[in-house]
Amino acid sequence: MYGYCRVGKEIFLYTKINRKKGGFEMNIIKSFNNTIDYLETVLDDEIDEKKVTQLSGYSYSMSSRLFSILTETTLSEYLRSRRLTEAAVILRDTDEKIIDLAFKFGYESSVSFGTAFRNFHGFTPSEVRNGKPFKLVSRVQLALSVSGGRSMNITIQKKQVFSVAGVNEQNINSSLCPSVWG
Repeated sequence: MYGYCRVGKEIFLYTKINRKKGGFEMNIIKSFNNTIDYLETVLDDEIDEKKVTQLSGYSYSMSSRLFSILTETTLSEYLRSRRLTEAAVILRDTDEKIIDLAFKFGYESSVSFGTAFRNFHGFTPSEVRNGKPFKLVSRVQLALSVSGGRSMNITIQKKQVFSVAGVNEQNINSSLCPSVWG
């Protein structure tokens, strides 16, 4: 049995019950990161859905849904962003042809690649090659963070009635913002 539950920003995951060992398999983080490792190695190739299923322990569609829940972005959007990031890094660091990069990262033509690239990075591939800045989307890594567990001594006190006053004033001359921020 496996599934997930989202309550606000909190995500609760449970995975298959391993009856032979008599407990839960607590390898969600490891399998998620192994799946991401695989996906990162095939950014310039087709994704083998069977391999994703094997690594994650879930069907490809369930893996995609879990990815979306954990990262708040779809798997396909993440892969597109990572591919365009890698393409920009290669453009900046090598003399590889733009058409070759387009085909390498799964685009049908240099025009479709150029359009996607410009929409994502804000500059054309040629402009990035010539030194314009580009977006850098780093790889996802799932980690477990445990906090709390400390006891706190709480007391409830009754206070006399009091007044609170404040001043809300904006001291920024908004016409100066463009000159400050360029």
